[in-house]
Amino acid sequence: MVVRRCGLAACFIASLLVVAAPAVAVTPDVSFDGSGWGDGVGLSQYGAKAMAFDGADYLQILNRYYTGVSVRSLPVTGDSSFVLTDPAPIWVGLLQNQAAVSFDVTSGSSDLCFDRTGFCVARAGTGTSWRFAQYGPGVCQFEHVLASGTRLPIGPSDSCDASIRSVEDQTEILVPFKARSYNRGILRLRDVESGGGIHLVLEIGVDDYLRGFSEVPDTWPEAAIAAQVVASRSLTVRKVIDLGPESEFDTARRTECNCHLLDRSPDPNYRGKTGEIAHPAWVAAVETTTGEVVSYQGLVALAHFHSASGGWTENYADVFGGDDHPYLAAVFDSPSLSNPAANPHNSWSAGFRQASLAEAFGFSWVSDIRVVQRNDSGSARTVAITGIRSGRPATDLLSAVDVRLTLSLRSTTFDVAASPRFGDVPIDHLFAGEIVGLEALGITSGCAANSFCPDQPVTRAEMAAFLVRALDLPRTTGDPFDDDDGHALEAEIASLEASGITSGCSTASFCPDRFVTRAEMAAFLVRGFGLSAAGDMPFSDIGGHFFGAEIASLEASGITSGCSPTSFCPDRFVTRAEMAAFLIRALA
Repeated sequence: MVVRRCGLAACFIASLLVVAAPAVAVTPDVSFDGSGWGDGVGLSQYGAKAMAFDGADYLQILNRYYTGVSVRSLPVTGDSSFVLTDPAPIWVGLLQNQAAVSFDVTSGSSDLCFDRTGFCVARAGTGTSWRFAQYGPGVCQFEHVLASGTRLPIGPSDSCDASIRSVEDQTEILVPFKARSYNRGILRLRDVESGGGIHLVLEIGVDDYLRGFSEVPDTWPEAAIAAQVVASRSLTVRKVIDLGPESEFDTARRTECNCHLLDRSPDPNYRGKTGEIAHPAWVAAVETTTGEVVSYQGLVALAHFHSASGGWTENYADVFGGDDHPYLAAVFDSPSLSNPAANPHNSWSAGFRQASLAEAFGFSWVSDIRVVQRNDSGSARTVAITGIRSGRPATDLLSAVDVRLTLSLRSTTFDVAASPRFGDVPIDHLFAGEIVGLEALGITSGCAANSFCPDQPVTRAEMAAFLVRALDLPRTTGDPFDDDDGHALEAEIASLEASGITSGCSTASFCPDRFVTRAEMAAFLVRGFGLSAAGDMPFSDIGGHFFGAEIASLEASGITSGCSPTSFCPDRFVTRAEMAAFLIRALA
Protein backbone atom coordinates (compact mmCIF):
# COMPACT_ATOMS: atom_id res chain seq x y z
CA MET A 1 0.00 0.00 0.00
CA VAL A 2 1.43 3.38 -0.98
CA VAL A 3 1.31 5.89 1.86
CA ARG A 4 -0.73 8.91 0.84
CA ARG A 5 1.04 12.22 0.96
CA CYS A 6 -0.22 15.56 -0.23
CA GLY A 7 0.39 19.20 0.41
CA LEU A 8 -1.76 20.92 3.02
CA ALA A 9 -3.69 22.97 0.49
CA ALA A 10 -4.26 20.03 -1.86
CA CYS A 11 -5.50 17.74 0.93
CA PHE A 12 -7.79 20.45 2.30
CA ILE A 13 -9.41 21.19 -1.06
CA ALA A 14 -9.89 17.50 -1.82
CA SER A 15 -11.47 16.86 1.56
CA LEU A 16 -14.09 19.55 1.01
CA LEU A 17 -15.34 17.91 -2.17
CA VAL A 18 -17.16 14.93 -0.74
CA VAL A 19 -15.79 14.05 2.70
CA ALA A 20 -18.64 13.53 5.15
CA ALA A 21 -17.26 15.80 7.86
CA PRO A 22 -19.46 17.79 10.25
CA ALA A 23 -21.17 20.63 8.41
CA VAL A 24 -21.83 24.16 9.58
CA ALA A 25 -25.51 23.27 9.96
CA VAL A 26 -26.49 19.62 9.82
CA THR A 27 -30.03 20.29 8.64
CA PRO A 28 -31.85 23.31 7.26
CA ASP A 29 -33.77 25.35 9.77
CA VAL A 30 -37.49 25.91 9.32
CA SER A 31 -38.83 28.98 11.13
CA PHE A 32 -42.42 29.88 11.96
CA ASP A 33 -43.30 33.44 13.01
CA GLY A 34 -46.87 33.95 14.13
CA SER A 35 -49.43 35.68 16.28
CA GLY A 36 -52.28 34.48 18.49
CA TRP A 37 -53.03 31.28 20.35
CA GLY A 38 -55.85 28.85 19.70
CA ASP A 39 -58.13 28.03 16.80
CA GLY A 40 -59.14 31.69 16.43
CA VAL A 41 -62.89 30.98 16.32
CA GLY A 42 -65.37 33.04 18.36
CA LEU A 43 -64.60 35.00 21.51
CA SER A 44 -61.03 36.26 21.84
CA GLN A 45 -60.22 36.11 25.55
CA TYR A 46 -57.48 38.73 25.46
CA GLY A 47 -59.67 40.87 23.23
CA ALA A 48 -62.46 40.60 25.82
CA LYS A 49 -60.01 41.57 28.54
CA ALA A 50 -58.98 44.72 26.67
CA MET A 51 -62.59 45.68 25.92
CA ALA A 52 -63.50 45.29 29.58
CA PHE A 53 -60.58 47.50 30.64
CA ASP A 54 -61.85 50.09 28.16
CA GLY A 55 -65.32 50.06 29.78
CA ALA A 56 -67.34 47.57 27.70
CA ASP A 57 -69.85 45.37 29.52
CA TYR A 58 -70.11 41.63 28.92
CA LEU A 59 -73.01 41.99 26.48
CA GLN A 60 -71.02 44.37 24.28
CA ILE A 61 -68.09 41.96 24.35
CA LEU A 62 -70.24 39.01 23.32
CA ASN A 63 -71.91 40.94 20.52
CA ARG A 64 -68.55 41.94 19.09
CA TYR A 65 -67.27 38.40 18.73
CA TYR A 66 -70.52 36.58 17.87
CA THR A 67 -72.29 38.02 14.84
CA GLY A 68 -76.06 38.57 14.97
CA VAL A 69 -76.66 36.94 18.36
CA SER A 70 -78.58 37.81 21.51
CA VAL A 71 -78.01 36.82 25.12
CA ARG A 72 -81.03 35.10 26.63
CA SER A 73 -81.91 32.89 29.55
CA LEU A 74 -82.18 29.15 28.98
CA PRO A 75 -85.96 28.84 29.70
CA VAL A 76 -86.85 31.18 26.81
CA THR A 77 -84.61 29.76 24.08
CA GLY A 78 -86.08 27.83 21.17
CA ASP A 79 -84.28 24.63 22.10
CA SER A 80 -86.82 22.13 23.42
CA SER A 81 -84.48 19.90 25.35
CA PHE A 82 -83.91 17.80 28.44
CA VAL A 83 -81.33 20.42 29.43
CA LEU A 84 -84.18 22.82 30.21
CA THR A 85 -86.13 20.38 32.37
CA ASP A 86 -83.54 18.11 33.97
CA PRO A 87 -81.96 19.77 37.03
CA ALA A 88 -78.75 17.76 36.47
CA PRO A 89 -78.48 17.06 32.74
CA ILE A 90 -74.68 16.95 32.43
CA TRP A 91 -72.60 13.81 32.92
CA VAL A 92 -68.91 14.58 33.46
CA GLY A 93 -66.36 11.78 33.06
CA LEU A 94 -63.93 11.74 36.01
CA LEU A 95 -62.30 8.29 35.72
CA GLN A 96 -62.50 5.63 33.03
CA ASN A 97 -61.92 1.87 32.92
CA GLN A 98 -61.03 1.41 36.58
CA ALA A 99 -60.90 -1.96 38.31
CA ALA A 100 -61.91 -0.15 41.51
CA VAL A 101 -62.72 3.41 42.63
CA SER A 102 -61.69 4.69 46.07
CA PHE A 103 -63.37 7.66 47.76
CA ASP A 104 -63.48 9.38 51.16
CA VAL A 105 -66.40 11.20 52.79
CA THR A 106 -64.64 14.25 54.23
CA SER A 107 -67.79 16.12 55.26
CA GLY A 108 -71.48 15.26 55.67
CA SER A 109 -72.75 11.84 54.64
CA SER A 110 -73.72 9.87 51.55
CA ASP A 111 -75.85 6.86 50.72
CA LEU A 112 -74.09 4.12 48.78
CA CYS A 113 -76.61 2.57 46.41
CA PHE A 114 -76.95 0.17 43.51
CA ASP A 115 -78.85 2.01 40.79
CA ARG A 116 -80.58 -0.87 39.00
CA THR A 117 -82.30 -2.15 42.15
CA GLY A 118 -82.30 1.10 44.12
CA PHE A 119 -80.91 -0.79 47.14
CA CYS A 120 -78.60 1.30 49.35
CA VAL A 121 -76.10 -0.85 51.24
CA ALA A 122 -74.78 1.80 53.64
CA ARG A 123 -74.75 5.42 54.72
CA ALA A 124 -71.17 6.68 54.70
CA GLY A 125 -70.43 9.26 57.38
CA THR A 126 -67.79 11.94 57.80
CA GLY A 127 -64.23 10.65 57.98
CA THR A 128 -64.90 7.26 56.41
CA SER A 129 -63.10 5.70 53.45
CA TRP A 130 -64.64 3.44 50.82
CA ARG A 131 -63.97 1.47 47.70
CA PHE A 132 -66.20 0.26 44.89
CA ALA A 133 -64.61 -2.76 43.24
CA GLN A 134 -65.36 -5.06 40.35
CA TYR A 135 -65.40 -8.70 41.45
CA GLY A 136 -66.11 -10.12 38.02
CA PRO A 137 -67.71 -9.13 34.72
CA GLY A 138 -70.70 -6.94 35.62
CA VAL A 139 -70.45 -7.75 39.35
CA CYS A 140 -69.35 -5.11 41.89
CA GLN A 141 -69.43 -4.46 45.64
CA PHE A 142 -68.91 -1.57 48.04
CA GLU A 143 -66.09 -2.00 50.57
CA HIS A 144 -65.45 -0.10 53.79
CA VAL A 145 -61.73 0.68 54.08
CA LEU A 146 -60.52 0.75 57.69
CA ALA A 147 -57.66 2.90 58.97
CA SER A 148 -55.48 -0.20 58.96
CA GLY A 149 -56.12 -0.62 55.24
CA THR A 150 -58.35 -3.64 55.72
CA ARG A 151 -61.26 -3.74 53.27
CA LEU A 152 -64.60 -5.03 54.53
CA PRO A 153 -67.27 -5.93 51.94
CA ILE A 154 -70.53 -4.15 52.78
CA GLY A 155 -73.87 -5.64 51.78
CA PRO A 156 -74.48 -7.90 48.81
CA SER A 157 -72.74 -7.55 45.47
CA ASP A 158 -74.78 -6.36 42.51
CA SER A 159 -74.35 -4.84 39.08
CA CYS A 160 -71.60 -2.27 38.54
CA ASP A 161 -74.11 0.57 38.07
CA ALA A 162 -74.15 2.42 41.39
CA SER A 163 -74.10 5.88 42.96
CA ILE A 164 -72.73 7.91 45.85
CA ARG A 165 -75.64 10.17 46.84
CA SER A 166 -75.10 13.13 49.14
CA VAL A 167 -77.54 13.23 52.06
CA GLU A 168 -76.57 16.67 53.38
CA ASP A 169 -75.80 19.95 51.59
CA GLN A 170 -72.34 20.17 53.13
CA THR A 171 -71.30 16.72 51.95
CA GLU A 172 -67.92 16.52 50.26
CA ILE A 173 -66.44 13.47 48.59
CA LEU A 174 -62.69 13.26 48.01
CA VAL A 175 -61.46 11.05 45.18
CA PRO A 176 -57.79 10.47 46.09
CA PHE A 177 -56.77 9.37 42.62
CA LYS A 178 -57.93 12.75 41.27
CA ALA A 179 -56.78 14.74 44.34
CA ARG A 180 -60.10 16.59 44.05
CA SER A 181 -63.21 17.00 46.17
CA TYR A 182 -66.78 17.10 44.89
CA ASN A 183 -69.66 18.78 46.72
CA ARG A 184 -72.27 19.10 43.97
CA GLY A 185 -74.20 16.58 41.92
CA ILE A 186 -74.27 12.80 42.24
CA LEU A 187 -71.24 10.59 41.71
CA ARG A 188 -72.24 7.71 39.44
CA LEU A 189 -70.40 4.44 38.89
CA ARG A 190 -71.04 2.78 35.57
CA ASP A 191 -70.14 -0.62 34.21
CA VAL A 192 -68.12 -0.61 30.99
CA GLU A 193 -70.20 -2.83 28.75
CA SER A 194 -67.15 -4.12 26.90
CA GLY A 195 -65.77 -5.52 30.16
CA GLY A 196 -63.16 -2.81 30.65
CA GLY A 197 -63.95 -1.97 34.26
CA ILE A 198 -65.79 0.94 35.88
CA HIS A 199 -66.36 4.57 34.90
CA LEU A 200 -66.72 7.27 37.57
CA VAL A 201 -69.07 9.98 36.32
CA LEU A 202 -70.54 13.11 37.93
CA GLU A 203 -74.19 13.89 37.20
CA ILE A 204 -74.57 17.64 37.71
CA GLY A 205 -76.54 20.78 36.84
CA VAL A 206 -75.37 23.36 34.31
CA ASP A 207 -74.39 26.20 36.65
CA ASP A 208 -73.08 23.81 39.29
CA TYR A 209 -70.80 22.41 36.60
CA LEU A 210 -69.61 25.88 35.60
CA ARG A 211 -68.55 26.64 39.17
CA GLY A 212 -65.95 23.88 39.10
CA PHE A 213 -63.61 25.32 36.46
CA SER A 214 -62.35 28.65 35.20
CA GLU A 215 -61.26 29.66 31.70
CA VAL A 216 -59.69 33.06 32.55
CA PRO A 217 -57.79 34.46 35.56
CA ASP A 218 -59.78 35.85 38.48
CA THR A 219 -57.71 39.03 38.25
CA TRP A 220 -59.29 40.02 34.94
CA PRO A 221 -62.08 42.64 34.77
CA GLU A 222 -65.57 41.46 35.79
CA ALA A 223 -67.03 42.05 32.33
CA ALA A 224 -64.38 39.87 30.67
CA ILE A 225 -65.00 37.06 33.17
CA ALA A 226 -68.79 37.35 32.75
CA ALA A 227 -68.50 37.23 28.95
CA GLN A 228 -66.39 34.09 29.23
CA VAL A 229 -68.84 32.47 31.65
CA VAL A 230 -71.74 33.03 29.25
CA ALA A 231 -69.68 31.70 26.35
CA SER A 232 -68.65 28.62 28.36
CA ARG A 233 -72.23 27.98 29.47
CA SER A 234 -73.45 28.26 25.88
CA LEU A 235 -70.79 25.94 24.50
CA THR A 236 -71.43 23.40 27.25
CA VAL A 237 -75.20 23.40 26.78
CA ARG A 238 -74.89 23.16 22.99
CA LYS A 239 -72.58 20.15 23.25
CA VAL A 240 -74.83 18.43 25.80
CA ILE A 241 -77.96 19.04 23.72
CA ASP A 242 -76.27 17.66 20.62
CA LEU A 243 -75.20 14.48 22.45
CA GLY A 244 -78.62 13.91 23.99
CA PRO A 245 -79.55 12.66 27.47
CA GLU A 246 -77.49 10.00 29.21
CA SER A 247 -80.26 7.47 28.72
CA GLU A 248 -79.76 7.74 24.95
CA PHE A 249 -75.98 7.34 24.84
CA ASP A 250 -74.87 4.87 22.21
CA THR A 251 -72.59 1.93 22.95
CA ALA A 252 -69.48 3.79 21.82
CA ARG A 253 -70.07 6.68 24.24
CA ARG A 254 -70.96 4.38 27.12
CA THR A 255 -67.78 2.44 26.49
CA GLU A 256 -65.62 5.55 26.20
CA CYS A 257 -66.76 7.39 29.34
CA ASN A 258 -70.56 7.28 29.75
CA CYS A 259 -70.37 11.07 29.75
CA HIS A 260 -71.13 14.24 27.83
CA LEU A 261 -67.82 15.85 28.77
CA LEU A 262 -64.51 14.77 30.24
CA ASP A 263 -63.02 16.68 33.16
CA ARG A 264 -59.91 17.46 31.12
CA SER A 265 -58.81 18.51 27.67
CA PRO A 266 -60.35 18.89 25.17
CA ASP A 267 -63.17 19.80 27.57
CA PRO A 268 -62.80 22.21 30.52
CA ASN A 269 -60.51 21.20 33.37
CA TYR A 270 -63.33 20.51 35.82
CA ARG A 271 -62.03 20.30 39.41
CA GLY A 272 -65.20 20.26 41.52
CA LYS A 273 -65.02 22.10 44.84
CA THR A 274 -61.24 22.23 44.48
CA GLY A 275 -61.70 24.49 41.46
CA GLU A 276 -64.61 26.40 42.96
CA ILE A 277 -62.56 27.52 45.97
CA ALA A 278 -59.69 28.68 43.77
CA HIS A 279 -61.76 31.04 41.58
CA PRO A 280 -64.24 33.16 43.59
CA ALA A 281 -64.55 35.87 40.90
CA TRP A 282 -65.43 33.23 38.32
CA VAL A 283 -68.05 31.71 40.65
CA ALA A 284 -69.50 35.17 41.24
CA ALA A 285 -69.85 35.66 37.48
CA VAL A 286 -71.62 32.30 37.20
CA GLU A 287 -74.12 33.54 39.78
CA THR A 288 -74.67 37.00 38.24
CA THR A 289 -75.28 35.51 34.77
CA THR A 290 -77.29 32.49 35.95
CA GLY A 291 -78.83 30.63 33.02
CA GLU A 292 -77.70 33.14 30.37
CA VAL A 293 -76.51 31.81 27.03
CA VAL A 294 -75.59 33.16 23.63
CA SER A 295 -78.56 32.55 21.34
CA TYR A 296 -78.80 32.61 17.56
CA GLN A 297 -82.24 32.47 15.95
CA GLY A 298 -83.70 31.16 19.20
CA LEU A 299 -81.21 28.32 19.68
CA VAL A 300 -78.25 28.00 22.00
CA ALA A 301 -75.12 28.95 20.06
CA LEU A 302 -71.96 26.90 19.78
CA ALA A 303 -70.02 29.71 21.44
CA HIS A 304 -66.43 28.84 20.60
CA PHE A 305 -63.65 30.85 22.20
CA HIS A 306 -59.87 31.01 22.09
CA SER A 307 -57.04 32.72 23.90
CA ALA A 308 -55.99 35.33 21.34
CA SER A 309 -56.30 35.93 17.62
CA GLY A 310 -53.63 37.39 15.40
CA GLY A 311 -55.72 40.51 14.82
CA TRP A 312 -58.72 38.82 13.19
CA THR A 313 -60.83 35.95 14.44
CA GLU A 314 -61.58 33.05 12.09
CA ASN A 315 -64.62 31.90 10.16
CA TYR A 316 -65.85 28.64 11.66
CA ALA A 317 -65.87 27.01 8.22
CA ASP A 318 -62.22 27.87 7.60
CA VAL A 319 -61.18 25.92 10.70
CA PHE A 320 -63.75 23.16 11.10
CA GLY A 321 -65.51 23.04 7.72
CA GLY A 322 -69.23 23.28 7.05
CA ASP A 323 -71.39 26.40 7.18
CA ASP A 324 -73.76 25.71 10.08
CA HIS A 325 -72.65 28.55 12.35
CA PRO A 326 -72.87 31.94 10.59
CA TYR A 327 -72.50 33.76 13.92
CA LEU A 328 -68.92 32.42 14.12
CA ALA A 329 -67.63 34.77 11.44
CA ALA A 330 -64.26 36.49 11.17
CA VAL A 331 -64.21 39.86 12.95
CA PHE A 332 -61.50 42.47 13.39
CA ASP A 333 -59.90 41.85 16.78
CA SER A 334 -57.86 44.99 17.37
CA PRO A 335 -58.54 44.84 21.15
CA SER A 336 -56.41 41.69 21.50
CA LEU A 337 -53.41 43.57 20.10
CA SER A 338 -53.92 46.70 22.21
CA ASN A 339 -51.93 47.66 25.29
CA PRO A 340 -54.75 46.93 27.79
CA ALA A 341 -54.80 43.32 26.59
CA ALA A 342 -51.19 42.76 27.70
CA ASN A 343 -51.37 39.82 25.33
CA PRO A 344 -48.33 37.52 25.61
CA HIS A 345 -49.31 35.87 22.32
CA ASN A 346 -49.06 38.97 20.11
CA SER A 347 -46.06 37.33 18.51
CA TRP A 348 -44.43 33.94 18.73
CA SER A 349 -41.86 31.91 16.88
CA ALA A 350 -41.00 28.24 16.56
CA GLY A 351 -38.13 26.46 14.84
CA PHE A 352 -37.77 22.91 13.54
CA ARG A 353 -35.10 20.77 11.97
CA GLN A 354 -35.96 19.42 8.55
CA ALA A 355 -35.61 15.89 9.94
CA SER A 356 -38.35 16.60 12.49
CA LEU A 357 -40.69 17.89 9.79
CA ALA A 358 -39.88 14.92 7.56
CA GLU A 359 -40.78 12.48 10.32
CA ALA A 360 -43.95 14.39 11.21
CA PHE A 361 -45.30 14.50 7.65
CA GLY A 362 -44.08 11.23 6.16
CA PHE A 363 -41.10 12.39 4.08
CA SER A 364 -37.58 11.05 3.96
CA TRP A 365 -36.32 14.64 3.87
CA VAL A 366 -37.97 18.05 3.63
CA SER A 367 -36.43 20.82 1.54
CA ASP A 368 -39.16 23.48 1.52
CA ILE A 369 -42.30 24.55 3.35
CA ARG A 370 -44.40 27.60 2.57
CA VAL A 371 -47.90 29.07 2.90
CA VAL A 372 -49.61 28.93 -0.49
CA GLN A 373 -53.13 30.04 0.46
CA ARG A 374 -54.56 32.30 3.17
CA ASN A 375 -58.00 32.83 4.69
CA ASP A 376 -59.87 36.14 4.62
CA SER A 377 -58.53 36.76 8.13
CA GLY A 378 -54.94 36.58 6.88
CA SER A 379 -54.22 33.30 8.63
CA ALA A 380 -52.63 30.42 6.76
CA ARG A 381 -55.11 28.16 4.99
CA THR A 382 -52.95 25.79 2.94
CA VAL A 383 -49.30 24.87 3.44
CA ALA A 384 -47.12 23.20 0.80
CA ILE A 385 -44.39 20.87 2.05
CA THR A 386 -41.82 19.68 -0.50
CA GLY A 387 -39.26 16.95 -0.02
CA ILE A 388 -38.29 13.40 -0.90
CA ARG A 389 -40.54 10.40 -0.39
CA SER A 390 -39.56 6.92 -1.61
CA GLY A 391 -36.61 8.42 -3.47
CA ARG A 392 -38.69 10.86 -5.50
CA PRO A 393 -39.61 14.54 -5.11
CA ALA A 394 -43.06 15.05 -3.62
CA THR A 395 -45.16 18.01 -2.57
CA ASP A 396 -48.06 17.72 -0.14
CA LEU A 397 -50.72 20.39 0.24
CA LEU A 398 -51.91 20.36 3.85
CA SER A 399 -54.41 22.43 5.74
CA ALA A 400 -52.73 24.91 8.06
CA VAL A 401 -54.98 23.58 10.82
CA ASP A 402 -53.43 20.12 10.43
CA VAL A 403 -49.94 21.60 10.37
CA ARG A 404 -50.68 23.54 13.54
CA LEU A 405 -52.00 20.49 15.36
CA THR A 406 -49.18 18.22 14.18
CA LEU A 407 -46.43 20.65 15.21
CA SER A 408 -48.24 22.05 18.28
CA LEU A 409 -48.07 25.61 16.93
CA ARG A 410 -49.95 28.30 18.82
CA SER A 411 -52.13 29.36 15.90
CA THR A 412 -52.52 29.31 12.13
CA THR A 413 -51.69 33.00 11.82
CA PHE A 414 -48.10 32.48 10.76
CA ASP A 415 -45.42 32.87 8.12
CA VAL A 416 -42.96 30.05 7.54
CA ALA A 417 -39.61 29.94 5.81
CA ALA A 418 -37.09 27.18 5.21
CA SER A 419 -33.41 28.10 5.16
CA PRO A 420 -31.47 26.27 2.44
CA ARG A 421 -28.86 23.81 3.68
CA PHE A 422 -26.32 25.14 1.18
CA GLY A 423 -26.04 28.74 0.04
CA ASP A 424 -25.80 27.76 -3.63
CA VAL A 425 -28.81 25.41 -3.57
CA PRO A 426 -32.00 27.49 -3.21
CA ILE A 427 -34.97 25.74 -1.67
CA ASP A 428 -36.73 25.66 -5.06
CA HIS A 429 -33.77 24.00 -6.82
CA LEU A 430 -34.84 21.05 -8.96
CA PHE A 431 -32.80 18.67 -6.80
CA ALA A 432 -32.94 20.50 -3.46
CA GLY A 433 -34.60 17.57 -1.69
CA GLU A 434 -32.11 15.02 -2.98
CA ILE A 435 -29.17 17.21 -1.96
CA VAL A 436 -30.62 17.59 1.54
CA GLY A 437 -30.99 13.82 1.67
CA LEU A 438 -27.46 13.13 0.49
CA GLU A 439 -26.04 15.41 3.17
CA ALA A 440 -28.33 14.02 5.86
CA LEU A 441 -27.16 10.48 5.05
CA GLY A 442 -23.55 11.54 5.54
CA ILE A 443 -22.59 10.83 1.93
CA THR A 444 -21.34 14.38 1.39
CA SER A 445 -21.02 17.64 3.27
CA GLY A 446 -20.66 19.80 0.18
CA CYS A 447 -17.80 21.16 -1.89
CA ALA A 448 -16.94 23.95 0.55
CA ALA A 449 -18.33 25.51 3.69
CA ASN A 450 -22.04 26.20 3.03
CA SER A 451 -21.68 25.25 -0.66
CA PHE A 452 -22.59 22.16 -2.65
CA CYS A 453 -21.51 23.24 -6.18
CA PRO A 454 -24.60 21.60 -7.72
CA ASP A 455 -23.62 22.33 -11.34
CA GLN A 456 -20.02 21.15 -11.00
CA PRO A 457 -19.23 17.87 -12.80
CA VAL A 458 -18.44 14.83 -10.67
CA THR A 459 -14.96 13.31 -10.93
CA ARG A 460 -14.34 9.57 -10.90
CA ALA A 461 -12.73 9.87 -7.46
CA GLU A 462 -15.75 11.71 -6.11
CA MET A 463 -18.02 9.09 -7.66
CA ALA A 464 -16.01 6.44 -5.82
CA ALA A 465 -16.46 8.27 -2.52
CA PHE A 466 -20.19 8.76 -3.10
CA LEU A 467 -20.72 5.08 -3.84
CA VAL A 468 -18.51 3.75 -1.04
CA ARG A 469 -20.44 5.81 1.51
CA ALA A 470 -23.85 5.14 -0.02
CA LEU A 471 -23.22 1.38 -0.12
CA ASP A 472 -21.21 1.33 3.12
CA LEU A 473 -18.44 -0.63 1.42
CA PRO A 474 -15.62 -1.98 3.62
CA ARG A 475 -12.14 -0.52 3.63
CA THR A 476 -9.36 -2.49 1.93
CA THR A 477 -5.56 -2.60 2.16
CA GLY A 478 -5.09 -3.07 -1.57
CA ASP A 479 -3.50 -0.56 -3.95
CA PRO A 480 -4.85 -1.48 -7.39
CA PHE A 481 -4.01 1.69 -9.33
CA ASP A 482 -0.84 3.67 -9.99
CA ASP A 483 -2.38 7.08 -10.69
CA ASP A 484 -4.17 7.65 -7.36
CA ASP A 485 -1.17 7.42 -5.04
CA GLY A 486 -1.48 10.21 -2.50
CA HIS A 487 -4.98 11.15 -3.67
CA ALA A 488 -7.32 12.29 -0.89
CA LEU A 489 -9.82 9.62 -1.96
CA GLU A 490 -7.37 6.79 -2.63
CA ALA A 491 -8.93 4.54 0.03
CA GLU A 492 -12.42 4.95 -1.45
CA ILE A 493 -11.11 4.15 -4.93
CA ALA A 494 -9.48 0.97 -3.61
CA SER A 495 -12.73 -0.06 -1.87
CA LEU A 496 -14.69 0.46 -5.09
CA GLU A 497 -12.26 -1.74 -7.02
CA ALA A 498 -12.25 -4.44 -4.36
CA SER A 499 -16.05 -4.60 -4.49
CA GLY A 500 -15.95 -5.31 -8.24
CA ILE A 501 -17.74 -2.11 -9.22
CA THR A 502 -14.80 -0.80 -11.28
CA SER A 503 -11.57 -2.06 -12.82
CA GLY A 504 -10.33 1.43 -13.63
CA CYS A 505 -10.01 3.40 -16.83
CA SER A 506 -7.13 1.16 -17.96
CA THR A 507 -5.14 -1.79 -16.64
CA ALA A 508 -3.29 0.11 -13.90
CA SER A 509 -5.07 3.46 -13.88
CA PHE A 510 -8.28 4.86 -12.42
CA CYS A 511 -8.17 8.41 -13.87
CA PRO A 512 -9.43 9.86 -10.55
CA ASP A 513 -9.75 13.46 -11.74
CA ARG A 514 -11.52 12.72 -14.99
CA PHE A 515 -15.17 13.77 -15.08
CA VAL A 516 -17.81 11.05 -15.11
CA THR A 517 -20.23 10.82 -18.02
CA ARG A 518 -23.86 9.90 -17.60
CA ALA A 519 -23.18 6.55 -19.26
CA GLU A 520 -20.31 5.77 -16.89
CA MET A 521 -22.48 6.81 -13.98
CA ALA A 522 -25.11 4.32 -15.15
CA ALA A 523 -22.51 1.55 -15.16
CA PHE A 524 -21.28 2.45 -11.67
CA LEU A 525 -24.82 2.45 -10.26
CA VAL A 526 -25.94 -0.76 -11.98
CA ARG A 527 -22.92 -2.63 -10.65
CA GLY A 528 -23.00 -1.03 -7.22
CA PHE A 529 -26.68 -1.62 -6.57
CA GLY A 530 -26.97 -4.91 -8.46
CA LEU A 531 -29.72 -3.69 -10.79
CA SER A 532 -31.36 -6.22 -13.10
CA ALA A 533 -30.79 -6.25 -16.83
CA ALA A 534 -33.44 -4.79 -19.13
CA GLY A 535 -34.41 -6.07 -22.55
CA ASP A 536 -35.39 -2.89 -24.39
CA MET A 537 -33.30 0.15 -25.26
CA PRO A 538 -35.51 2.99 -24.01
CA PHE A 539 -33.59 5.95 -25.49
CA SER A 540 -32.83 6.84 -29.09
CA ASP A 541 -29.25 7.95 -28.39
CA ILE A 542 -27.86 4.79 -26.71
CA GLY A 543 -28.03 2.28 -29.56
CA GLY A 544 -24.62 0.63 -29.90
CA HIS A 545 -23.24 2.51 -26.91
CA PHE A 546 -20.70 0.60 -24.80
CA PHE A 547 -22.90 1.15 -21.71
CA GLY A 548 -26.26 0.83 -23.46
CA ALA A 549 -27.32 -2.19 -21.39
CA GLU A 550 -26.49 -0.43 -18.13
CA ILE A 551 -28.42 2.67 -19.19
CA ALA A 552 -31.43 0.48 -20.02
CA SER A 553 -31.21 -1.17 -16.59
CA LEU A 554 -31.07 2.23 -14.90
CA GLU A 555 -34.21 3.33 -16.73
CA ALA A 556 -36.05 0.09 -16.03
CA SER A 557 -35.32 0.45 -12.31
CA GLY A 558 -36.95 3.89 -12.27
CA ILE A 559 -33.75 5.72 -11.34
CA THR A 560 -33.73 7.81 -14.53
CA SER A 561 -36.11 8.89 -17.26
CA GLY A 562 -33.34 10.42 -19.37
CA CYS A 563 -32.32 13.97 -20.17
CA SER A 564 -35.42 14.31 -22.37
CA PRO A 565 -38.38 12.03 -23.15
CA THR A 566 -36.41 10.11 -25.80
CA SER A 567 -32.77 10.80 -24.96
CA PHE A 568 -30.29 9.94 -22.21
CA CYS A 569 -27.33 12.15 -23.24
CA PRO A 570 -24.86 9.37 -22.37
CA ASP A 571 -21.69 11.38 -23.01
CA ARG A 572 -22.71 14.45 -21.04
CA PHE A 573 -20.93 14.92 -17.72
CA VAL A 574 -22.90 14.21 -14.54
CA THR A 575 -23.30 17.19 -12.21
CA ARG A 576 -23.17 16.91 -8.44
CA ALA A 577 -26.89 17.75 -8.25
CA GLU A 578 -27.76 15.01 -10.74
CA MET A 579 -25.55 12.59 -8.85
CA ALA A 580 -27.49 13.37 -5.67
CA ALA A 581 -30.75 12.57 -7.45
CA PHE A 582 -29.44 9.31 -8.94
CA LEU A 583 -28.11 8.10 -5.59
CA ILE A 584 -31.22 8.98 -3.60
CA ARG A 585 -33.41 7.14 -6.12
CA ALA A 586 -31.11 4.13 -6.12
CA LEU A 587 -31.05 4.01 -2.32
CA ALA A 588 -34.85 4.06 -2.22
